[in-house]
Amino acid sequence: MPNDILAQYGAIGAIAIAALYAVKVMYGKMQESYNREKERADRLEDELRKLNEMVRGEYVATINKASQAISEANRAVADALASVRRT
Repeated sequence: MPNDILAQYGAIGAIAIAALYAVKVMYGKMQESYNREKERADRLEDELRKLNEMVRGEYVATINKASQAISEANRAVADALASVRRT
């Protein structure tokens, strides 16, 4: 085992073992943090996708209403012009 070999060097081996353990712990914490942030990003991406779909649906409904209103306004203008031309 590498630890047995390092232990043969006395204090320097003990410091090396402690340093390796610290690196292992720090890497583990970094990996946990990465996984947590990745899950958070995935969840927020899903929420954003749902909100975009909702907004898109509302825009479609609004655009349909607006196009109907414009069509009615065009018909009203055409009727008004026809009335003016008859008189």
